[in-house]
Amino acid sequence: MYLAFDVETTGLENHCNVLTAYFIILNSEFNEIDTLDLKIKYPYYVIYPKALEVNQINILEHDKDEQSVYKELAILKLNAFLEKNKTDIKYKIMGHNVQFDLKMLINNNLFYDELINKYLDLSESVDTLTYAKKLKNKKLIPKNQSLSLSKICYYYDLNYNNDVNFHNAEYDINLTVLLYKKLKQIESDFS
Repeated sequence: MYLAFDVETTGLENHCNVLTAYFIILNSEFNEIDTLDLKIKYPYYVIYPKALEVNQINILEHDKDEQSVYKELAILKLNAFLEKNKTDIKYKIMGHNVQFDLKMLINNNLFYDELINKYLDLSESVDTLTYAKKLKNKKLIPKNQSLSLSKICYYYDLNYNNDVNFHNAEYDINLTVLLYKKLKQIESDFS
């Protein structure tokens, strides 16, 4: 099983806050089993204005949103979600540039040692950015094609629910799953 996730943050630095995190549990065929949408608020924020310009999160509205919970409750919800769906096999992680999202979840203590040891298999991950680079090196993706999630999805005409809403954690991770399936198909077609 896989745990696919994406986060939106107040910036790219280690001390920035994770504002939203969307998790999808996938089976071995990369079909959705369950989801968790977290909106997280904090007593104070470390904000880089450019980040909020990109992800279009209004911090005042986010903080007042009834769906937003403090980090401690978000951690409890995440634990309950992972426990509810667990099997004998730990979750492999998945995302687009998944190491960045993983780092941000760890830095914000949403993923901590006990949770990681209990639920996650970090020995290998599914990263659509790494996979796309591999296919680009094999000349299955054009040399000049950007591998950012939005640009590669535009190139392959991928969208989720006939919408375009990049830099939204739910949208981005659902699109990442679609992109992974597309990249697998491309590799398969040329094998």
